[in-house]
Amino acid sequence: MLIHLKLAKSTLFRNKQQYSLFVFAVGILLALNFIFLNLMNNTTLKNSSNGVYVIAMTRICAAFVLFLSFIFMFYVNSFIMKQRNGELGLFNILGLTRGDLRLIIFLENCFLYLLSLILGLILGTSFLKLAFLILQKFMHIKGLQEQFGGLPFVQVVIIFMIMFGFIFLYDIFCLQKIKPMALWNQAYQGEKRPKNHWLMGILGVLLLAGGYAIAVSTKPNLNSLVQFIFAIFLVVIGIYLTFIAGSITLFSFLQKRPQFYYRPNHFISISGMLYRMKQNGAGLASICLLCTTILVTLITTISVYQGTTEILKLFNPYDVMLTTNKPLTASDQQRLHVLAQANQVQMKSPQKIKMTVPTPGIWKDNKFQLGNSADSTDTITTITLADYNRLEQQQRQLKAHQILIYTSNQKSQPKNVIINGASYQVTPLKHFKLYYNYGHSIWRPIIIVSANEQVAQQINHQPWQYVQGFNVEAEKANQQKFAQQIQQKFKLDVTRCSDYAQNESIFNAYFGGLLFLGIITCLAMTITAVLLIYYKQVAEGYSDQKRFVTMQQVGLSKAAARKAIHSQVLTVFLLPIIMAIVNTIFALPAIINVLKQFSLYNQRLITLVTFCSIVILAVAYILVYTLTTKTYEHLVHA
Repeated sequence: MLIHLKLAKSTLFRNKQQYSLFVFAVGILLALNFIFLNLMNNTTLKNSSNGVYVIAMTRICAAFVLFLSFIFMFYVNSFIMKQRNGELGLFNILGLTRGDLRLIIFLENCFLYLLSLILGLILGTSFLKLAFLILQKFMHIKGLQEQFGGLPFVQVVIIFMIMFGFIFLYDIFCLQKIKPMALWNQAYQGEKRPKNHWLMGILGVLLLAGGYAIAVSTKPNLNSLVQFIFAIFLVVIGIYLTFIAGSITLFSFLQKRPQFYYRPNHFISISGMLYRMKQNGAGLASICLLCTTILVTLITTISVYQGTTEILKLFNPYDVMLTTNKPLTASDQQRLHVLAQANQVQMKSPQKIKMTVPTPGIWKDNKFQLGNSADSTDTITTITLADYNRLEQQQRQLKAHQILIYTSNQKSQPKNVIINGASYQVTPLKHFKLYYNYGHSIWRPIIIVSANEQVAQQINHQPWQYVQGFNVEAEKANQQKFAQQIQQKFKLDVTRCSDYAQNESIFNAYFGGLLFLGIITCLAMTITAVLLIYYKQVAEGYSDQKRFVTMQQVGLSKAAARKAIHSQVLTVFLLPIIMAIVNTIFALPAIINVLKQFSLYNQRLITLVTFCSIVILAVAYILVYTLTTKTYEHLVHA
């Protein structure tokens, strides 16, 4: 047992560069999972306003990060084991049995598990308070406190023990299938020339094109999320097929072009990559998809968080918005004032208007067509010119065939529209005080001002409803209590009695929590992507080491070798980030239309967030590429 322990320790020490990074990465992933588990079990979060939303989202993110951690650990373990197969083969030839090798591997996994666990728990407990402070800041609530209960510790210990257990079983399974001499030679065996599956490459490109086409053509309706998910499915499969089969086809094509192929840097890089592209393609595709997921996560979470104020304004142009089927009587107004006085609320700036119930439909070729819930993208509601002039203090005049339109996107307003078979001349409005999302629907509201009630009914056949909005001066708790009592007394749901303070609390919890979880999830994906790039560079270095030494012995200069190295690394490792940016650009229309269902119509904000996210990720990726290239050069010239 003592000799096994010494061999395990000496192996870890000799390969400390690879194992230390593995322990560091697993430790960070373990710390992130510990924070997630602590969030799910934290009583102050459970008891906070709308904390249940954050806990529900945390469960989803925790499951994803756990899955990511598992895949990453398996990938790195496979790489390290391949580099160590020669050592294990030597041990076997010198007299150690398979049982001895299994024990050595078991002890190594135990050391790695304990080191990762200690580091992860230290990082997790150290940054737990910071995590809760950030979450509290994003959610705009007070009273959140970190708790060091025993359950999260036990859970993370058991979960990662199971993960390392599966890794150990996988190593034993691989060990059982390999003969001693094969173990000795496997670490130095090159890849066989892959077959040129050009049909798979074409299929990958077609799937990518199909996914891009669906994403670009997505409309802001109930089907948009389903369409976006289907587009993601096509792109994921297309990326893997394109990187694996398409890259082999491309390199085979370049190899048949003498003027390009028989240049020193191209010859060395293409000939080397072609033989390993089957394995490299899958890894590069995984890096590409991780980068794409990071970008999409950052764009959506930052956009909705930064757009919270605009969404709230669309839900509540005034602090309290009431929508009733009948106008409020003098008695009803008196009841409102009594409730306000009882809750120490002062009502001011009251506004009221009569409008038709919104009708969902689709604008197509300057024509509004009635639609079902799944296909609709907009709703139209009508008001009279008299109410509009009173509300906006205007003196406009309209004829029966003329209408005013206000919506969130004024740039695309046509000069003439057809509604219910009648043609109307359109004048867009730049401002409307009571523009808001009636009923908190997922569709874009469109306000149409008509000449009179008769024309309003011709445009929209729905019955009339009565909207009243007013601001309040009160503490937030009193305002929320006041709104809840209105809902109870007048028997109105939250969509017909919309309270700014209540919606603000919900949105801050939902969008703030979403941003917090998105940042942690992106951190986990970034660590995984960076380490994938590093280990792939190291794997390339070990594979190319003898080849470059041989070429230098037959006359290849160091300058030419360095140029070939940069050509190969640049060609391989810039592909993922380029494709990730392309994926994001094609996904942007779908992202915009999905966010419209959250009532976020600020495309300029989303585009700016997209641009900044791409620049930051590209800079970070190039920095990682530069650092890991030095590691590759060091291995090749070692």
